[in-house]
Amino acid sequence: MPSQLYIRIKNLNETKILAQIISKFISIPFFICLSGDIGSGKTTFARFLINQFSKKKIKVLSPTFPIVQIYDLKKVNIWHYDLYRIETKNEFFNLDFDTAINNCVIVEWPDIFVEYFPKDRIEISFQDEKNNIRHVRIKLFGTSKTIKEKLWKKLNQK
Repeated sequence: MPSQLYIRIKNLNETKILAQIISKFISIPFFICLSGDIGSGKTTFARFLINQFSKKKIKVLSPTFPIVQIYDLKKVNIWHYDLYRIETKNEFFNLDFDTAINNCVIVEWPDIFVEYFPKDRIEISFQDEKNNIRHVRIKLFGTSKTIKEKLWKKLNQK
């Protein structure tokens, strides 16, 4: 059973702070799944997280149409997938996923391919509420569960 954390995000700055906090607790390679409705903050969170690993601010684009964007940073390669338009296993495995898994992976719209993901992963779900407030559920799987206490303490300080 995964460990879970729940928080509320009220604005873009809090989304950025969440990405900064999580970046401090993940080790490379890492695997993060992002789920939520269209416009709920998945790509925005990914943008902030990827920029945490870059030494300079980089333009992080939504991978909706190219399906994958690869960011070759000095110390890490980050594969940013958007599986929204992928429907079959063959399409999925043609995306060099076997190579990406050894690096750092962020997957938007992971739902139908979760069975192929590593047991050590973080799943973050964004759900809109009124007035631009978002409920965020963070699930920690495998060895990622060991960061729960530290992460929870840090998130409660923000």
